[in-house]
This record gives sequence, structure tokens and C-alpha cells, in this order.
Amino acid sequence: MTFFTEQDTNRNETIPLSPERVVLTNNGCRRIHFPEIIRSHHMLSTKPINDVYHMHDSYELLLFLGGCTDCYIEHHRYRLQRGDLLIINSQEIHRAVSYEGTPYERIATHFSPELVRNYCTEQTDLLSCFEKRKNADRNLLSLPPQSLERYLYLTDHLHTAVASASFGHDILASTYLLQLLVLANTCFYESTLIPENIMPQLSSQIMRYIDEHLTEDLSIQALADCLYMNRSHMSRKFREQAGCSIQEYLILKRISLAKTLLKQGKSVTDTCELSGFHDYSNFIRTFKKYAQVSPGHYRVTNMES
Repeated sequence: MTFFTEQDTNRNETIPLSPERVVLTNNGCRRIHFPEIIRSHHMLSTKPINDVYHMHDSYELLLFLGGCTDCYIEHHRYRLQRGDLLIINSQEIHRAVSYEGTPYERIATHFSPELVRNYCTEQTDLLSCFEKRKNADRNLLSLPPQSLERYLYLTDHLHTAVASASFGHDILASTYLLQLLVLANTCFYESTLIPENIMPQLSSQIMRYIDEHLTEDLSIQALADCLYMNRSHMSRKFREQAGCSIQEYLILKRISLAKTLLKQGKSVTDTCELSGFHDYSNFIRTFKKYAQVSPGHYRVTNMES
């Protein structure tokens, strides 16, 4: 089974590269076909991007190729350089901000971890760079020139395979993805890079406090009191620095935790309490707003075997 993503060609903001693999439909949308559990895009954004914090159930590899761009992964903020590879799992909330000057070019590859888990062995855990580290830690790698060349070679073949309708295209796409993960994990374990975190101290402090008290009855005023700060000043500076309100960030973190608990088989009622929502009606309403499905439906369709 395949599905497609669409780009509105009239907006001219984000352009999927390699147009020979893109079909232009009558309604002016570009459709790119992908296997259901693998999506990969080589994109060029010609206008500035001010993304919002978000998360997704897929795992993501994002290779940065050009532009002036900052990537935010929870309480970290990185100024990206060509050849930087971001490794992001389904629990990590993140955003990107690109600035005026040069176009933002990157290759984003999303995949279902369950597809890859079937290929992991005792000697080779292809998901270890996503799962065998602390949350929002060691997300950024800098690929050496030879590894960057190899990564570009593999993604080029991956894009050809996922855009094809020929016999075996889905198998070929999976094999190129697996090779990407071998390369990413090799670089992950060989890396000694300690990237500079340019997140302002105030926002970083607030985010860390939220992490440590996520399941508690945490209000903005209580947070300001604990940090000995004026509530209005704290809220205003956080929005300026993080691109969202403190409340929005707190909700996203709790939704992320709730998804994890539901995948583990916790009941909807227990998940409501354990993720810090406490109010059942509010939890149901908020979860559906952010996840597009009810907690019960999410639990049934995503529960780990």
C-alpha cells in the first residue's frame, strides 16, 4: 500500500527536489508516492520557516544540507551546518527555524520503527541511536565527508525506489533504509562531538523544570514562584525564545508521555493520571486535538506487542 504527500505549487515555499519523481495533478498539487511505512523528502525552502514544536509517531533522520537554520529539540537549540544529521525519536518534540539569506535544504526520512525492529539482531540494533540514549540527548551528529557522500548516495536510491511502481520497489526501499541506519548508528557510536547548545538559559531552565515536574499539578504561577520570576516576564521571554507558550510546551510534553504510556498498554484512565492531566475530560479533548484520534483508538492501534 502507498500513500502520498502533497505540496501546493502555488505557494512556492517548500520545493521537493528531483522533479522527475513528482507527478503534477490537475488541481495544482504535487503528489509523491511512498510505501506506507517509509517517507523521505529532499526539500528546498526558499522562504524563512518558523516551525512550531511538534512530534510524530515515526522516527526521523534529518540531514541538513544548506541554509541558516536552528533546530530545537526540547531544551536544546543547535545552529546547523552542512552534513549535520539529526536523530529524532517519536517522544522528542522539536522544531526548525530558518532565516533570510540562503534556502533551507535538507533530506527528511521518516519510518516506522516496527518495520526496522524486525531486522534487528542481538549484534546489530538498528534503533539503538534512537532508543539507547537519554531523551533529547545526543540528537546531533556531524557526518564526515565520506559518510555524507555515502548518505546522499543511499537517499538518492531510496527516493528512486519509493517513487517507483516496479516489481520489488518496496523491498529495495527497505534495504536502502536499513543501510542508512547502519551508517547513522556507526557514526553515532564513533562520534565525540559535543554540539553547542545555544538555547537561552531562561527557556532551558524552564523546560528542565517542566521535565522534572511533568506529572505534578504544575501551573504557570507555581513555576514562576519556584524560579523566583515574574510570571508575565517569564511567559513573554519564553515565547520569544522558544516560539510557543509555556502552557503549549507543557501540553506537548504530557501528550508525548501519554502516547508512550498508551503504547505500553496502560489504560486511558491510568494514562490520564500518570501523564499529569488528572482531569479526564480535558485529557480526552486535548489528546484528540494533538493526536487527531482519541486515546482509546491510539492505544488499540499502537500498543506494543
